Amino acid sequence: MRIAFVFFLALFTALTSCTSDKNINYDGYTTKIYLADSVEISWYSPKMFRFRVSKLKGEKFDSKYDIPFLNGHFEPWEKVNCSFQETRTNYKISTSEIQLDVNKKTLEWKINDLKGNKIYPSKGQVIGMFKDGYSKFDNASAFNEFNLNSRYTHWFYNKDTESYTDTFIKDSLIKDDYFIYGPDYKSIFKQFNELVGPEPLLPKKGYGFFQTQHLSCSGDQDEFMQVAHLFREKDIPCDNLILDFGWGDACIGDKEITWGSSLDWSENYIQPLSAVQMIDSLKQMNLDLMLIHHNAPNHVNRINHGWTETLFDEDVWWKRYKEKLDMGIAGTWQDTRRNNITDAEIWNGTQNYIGKNQRVLFLGCRRMQETNPWDDGPTQIPVNAMIGQRRYPFRWVGDSDFTWSEMKWQINAITNTHGSMKGMSHLTWDVYGKTPLIQARMNQFVDFLGVSRSHNLKPWSVSSDINQWKERIVIERSSVKSSNQENAERMARADEYTAEKSIRRHRKLRYRLLPYIYSLAYQNYLEAMPICRPMVLQYPEDDQCNGNQWPYQYMFGPSLMVAPVYHPEATHTIYLPKGQAWYDYWSKQKFEGGQVIKYDSSDPDMLPLLVPEGATLCYGKDRNWITPGEQDETLWLEIYPGQQGETIIYEDDGQSIAYQEGEFAKTKIHWEIDQNTGVLKLNIDKASGNHQNKLIQRIWKIRVLDPENTYNSVISDRNILHFETPSVIDKTELANNSQFKEVTLKAALDQKIEIKFQ
Repeated sequence: MRIAFVFFLALFTALTSCTSDKNINYDGYTTKIYLADSVEISWYSPKMFRFRVSKLKGEKFDSKYDIPFLNGHFEPWEKVNCSFQETRTNYKISTSEIQLDVNKKTLEWKINDLKGNKIYPSKGQVIGMFKDGYSKFDNASAFNEFNLNSRYTHWFYNKDTESYTDTFIKDSLIKDDYFIYGPDYKSIFKQFNELVGPEPLLPKKGYGFFQTQHLSCSGDQDEFMQVAHLFREKDIPCDNLILDFGWGDACIGDKEITWGSSLDWSENYIQPLSAVQMIDSLKQMNLDLMLIHHNAPNHVNRINHGWTETLFDEDVWWKRYKEKLDMGIAGTWQDTRRNNITDAEIWNGTQNYIGKNQRVLFLGCRRMQETNPWDDGPTQIPVNAMIGQRRYPFRWVGDSDFTWSEMKWQINAITNTHGSMKGMSHLTWDVYGKTPLIQARMNQFVDFLGVSRSHNLKPWSVSSDINQWKERIVIERSSVKSSNQENAERMARADEYTAEKSIRRHRKLRYRLLPYIYSLAYQNYLEAMPICRPMVLQYPEDDQCNGNQWPYQYMFGPSLMVAPVYHPEATHTIYLPKGQAWYDYWSKQKFEGGQVIKYDSSDPDMLPLLVPEGATLCYGKDRNWITPGEQDETLWLEIYPGQQGETIIYEDDGQSIAYQEGEFAKTKIHWEIDQNTGVLKLNIDKASGNHQNKLIQRIWKIRVLDPENTYNSVISDRNILHFETPSVIDKTELANNSQFKEVTLKAALDQKIEIKFQ
């Protein structure tokens, strides 16, 4: 009886299902499968697709709607081999990686791997835009997270006009859902980067420091220029000044006007120097200038764009903005909300105007803060942002609170939940501390982000204008309190402490790490691996990290752990992942992995930094600014021996967009320790690739941490080398250099280098 039933079931299935390739079509852009007359599935890769439901009248899937704002990939995708099967109740599509099963009646779908194991839906933890080895998102957000933007697709890229504004659907007629399967984070990030489009590189000076001057209408040119001179006098690195609304955007002289209603310079900033002379004077100090705009061009189809204080006719706005670009400003800060389409138009329009020899410098809003000071609101997620926003960096989180609690929230938000794990690396904070101690700690944190920026009058001092803002901004006292009298006394001493010394130290370290940071930005551009990597991303196999248990510490690239101090206490809790030993960056004290340590945080001059065994750090020269086009003739490689290590240094001209056409060089560095002899063999490969101003040769200073005095000699394949007194990376000599063995080698970049420490 059972055999007969099984035979009948097989026969019924065969009679009610069919396999066909007629539903599969490669249209020159993507591989598409059509279900009934209202569903189109576009396959971008065997593990990535878009599920589109169309309610358009007439042609449901017009090619002019093929590339919505979310999608930054304009060139044809490779054909994806699919098989299609239809049963009485379902559609089944298989690729070489996954199987998609769609219910005919409800259009709900399930996904299995090729072994039949369930992938989607699942009940795991959502971290950023990731869940159980996959990502699922729509026009607005991942996993239906609350968002003020429509989940329907309205704006589309027009290849003829290269614009997102003129191909528009007002009504909610097209619903797109995207799915990417990894199952590992790296694979999802890479596919996401290909689909949505990469975060472009900033000009190299953009990886220096940005100082925003909010002087209101009472400020003037003398006061503004004084800060510029102070940076140089105080030996504190800075590359970019941002002039807030006092420049004319919202001020006529000392009178405040409607924000964004003026496109003219305020008289306060055209004397005693003209605007051009002021910009030129800043350039002579190696400082670039950006201006804020609370206005925008009123492009066509400008609907549901949120707050923009003032709109101008497109031609008028662009004419006046281009005048400022011609004067020499470096770019614009668009201080508006939910303006992703406008941001895209300004970004692309600026790039077209300045040409391929320059990169756009553009600051937009991500708007995410624990406490929204303007609305006295609750915790904010980036509800204004569409996913395609990442193509127009950089961003700041919006006006936020002044407290320890806010800082703790931002560490997680920027480097984890709403930043790195949502594909946003060029993201920064205001840094507007209300005490010297908080100001020092906040500055330490932003110096180890993709972008370093302060909105304080002077980053080394407490905000002198906080009292002026009290009626407009909510200032809450920190909920963190000292647990004993000793801490209370230490906090009292900290109130007398100036943040200047701390800022100088950590900012100089950031500038020395420029080759390392710039290479991280390249990895982000090429494969979307974030600059700041939460522990769950860098150590997904560690059972103490894979649930995102440590969201307030992160890896700054693969070789440096950052654990910002977000409280006034004397100790700070840090988890060290298992599998390798860890070194305190400053003292070189060694810790075993797989443990929680209590780090001494009593010194406000010291940001907790930990280096994993096997790491390689790369430094450039000591500098207070970044010279456009300049190449690092000397590089320091700092090796923390383990079993082996590898890093890649990326270089280009630092200014143009030629890197987008492949004009960059990369140098692969690999080392390993022979387990039998203990010899450390270092290989520096030839620099592959070319770019403008590429060096012919370089001086390498190679430093190997050797606390046990293991290495007594060094042999090169081309030179006799001798150990030298280790270089001082940190001029304050806070870092312990005595445990390094260092040698210097000069070599052509087109030659491979082999060195043995033994």
